[in-house]
Amino acid sequence: MVLLLAGVIAAAGCTATGDGTGPAGSRPSGGVTGSGPDRTRPVLAFVQPEERAVMLADAAGRTWRAAPTGAVPPSEVVWSPDGRRLAWLDEEDESGTGELHVYDVAKGTLRSEACPCHGIGFLGEDLATLAVDGASLALFPPGYPAERARRVPLGKNKGTYARLATGGSDDVVVFGVLPEGPGVFRGQGTVSAVDRRGTVRELLPPGKPSTFTDALRAPDGKALAWGTSDSGGACWTRSTLLTHSGGTAGEPVPHLPDDAAFRRALIGDRQRSLTSFAWAGDGLTVTYGPFGSCQVLSPERFVSYYVRDGVRTFLGSGMLGIALGADGRVARLTGSVPTTGLPRSPSGVAYHTGTLTLTSENRELPLGRGVSAFVFTPAESAAARPPAAAPQPPGATVTTVDDHGGKLPEAVVRLARQIEEAAARGDTERLVALCGTCRPGVHEWIRGEGGAAAVLRAVRTHPGRNGAEGLMYPALSSCVDQPGQDITCTPQQLGDVALLGLRPDEGNVDYGGVVYGMWNGGPAMVPLLVRIDAKGEALWTGLAAG
Repeated sequence: MVLLLAGVIAAAGCTATGDGTGPAGSRPSGGVTGSGPDRTRPVLAFVQPEERAVMLADAAGRTWRAAPTGAVPPSEVVWSPDGRRLAWLDEEDESGTGELHVYDVAKGTLRSEACPCHGIGFLGEDLATLAVDGASLALFPPGYPAERARRVPLGKNKGTYARLATGGSDDVVVFGVLPEGPGVFRGQGTVSAVDRRGTVRELLPPGKPSTFTDALRAPDGKALAWGTSDSGGACWTRSTLLTHSGGTAGEPVPHLPDDAAFRRALIGDRQRSLTSFAWAGDGLTVTYGPFGSCQVLSPERFVSYYVRDGVRTFLGSGMLGIALGADGRVARLTGSVPTTGLPRSPSGVAYHTGTLTLTSENRELPLGRGVSAFVFTPAESAAARPPAAAPQPPGATVTTVDDHGGKLPEAVVRLARQIEEAAARGDTERLVALCGTCRPGVHEWIRGEGGAAAVLRAVRTHPGRNGAEGLMYPALSSCVDQPGQDITCTPQQLGDVALLGLRPDEGNVDYGGVVYGMWNGGPAMVPLLVRIDAKGEALWTGLAAG
């Protein structure tokens, strides 16, 4: 390993290439018209995997192609503290040796070289990476290769599965996987800070390992944030955003929302992914969403927040990621449904690509499609200010679509709203009148204790086709939150699960995903029946049972 790392430091196999600072290497400016992009002052970098391109954008939303990527696009790109260099790492190519890339913003040139290393980050102004055997750091100064790189042996070998997770002003953070055993589960490991002398300082208390996905250092280079990936199987992973002071060893602080938007997303206890997070001043933006290809994807299941001092501010639904910059600039990544899976999970945005926009001076500017990772420069992130809260999702009301998203007849919607209005007032006599053709037993049930409340819950769900009997509110009997099943939940059915407060059916072992049924938790539910008569009028004909 010493010889291999020495080869890196000696720039063995290095190449210097330009991205074509003239027209041949550029793309049309995105977002605004007029003069070309300000290539000396980018504010944002992003990756387009299908285009195999690392892109840059200026404050006006004008974009240009910084450099091409290899066959496997980078999982992350990292800025130097001064924003003058952008680096990324191809962990391994076909030969088993990765490749390190450094883009010089001022010169518009890319330098690439073989690097048997795991992970990158900036230690001050030096680019740092961890040798594949976990025994040493390689530090590349700003003037490399005119200035020599150097190797720094670690005081404690972190092992071959370790990687440098993120940089910092005085030290870098290294995650080292621990062997499974008593008190250590698969994927858990140590989180350590390593300084320029190779001194290893543990950030977690003894006997308190953590799982680990991506990590980011605060703009001041001190505080640390990372995502967990606690797994109980291929489709049973829960991710949580954690923060740590970056100082003395201590347990990190979890940041898990508990508001209405998060509960409606149904991504709480069993399956959830941390699709994006980014520092914004002394706070963080974070997006939680469904877990990869194992859960049904719909926009309302992706929920974004700003976290600061333990307070979570809701920023909206439907985004794969959001980041804040200076002067009110906001980068948002939104995806189509279903979103496109990538062959490799990019850093910060797992499994998904989408359309990236930049809001600048109250205008939302399109930057690119098929974007995976994106990151503001350190100066932009440091200057971000706390954002205003977005309104929580509206309360439940009568829907205009059925349980598969089909438009309901206007007569049905009109009747449902009349039922809703009466039930909300607790006007059981009006409900009995609306259910004029119902059997006397149904009228008795409506007038009974809880009858109006039960009608109100039912009529706010999505109805479904019920053969000759017409429509039934709710349509849901049983569905599974996993794609490709014969009873895969629709987004509408998942909305009803959240509305009714249904719990997973623990006894159903016929499916790999979470199964929800009308009989699991929540209030007792008797479905309402509605049909269209020969005149095209909607009639409430009674209950589906009793």
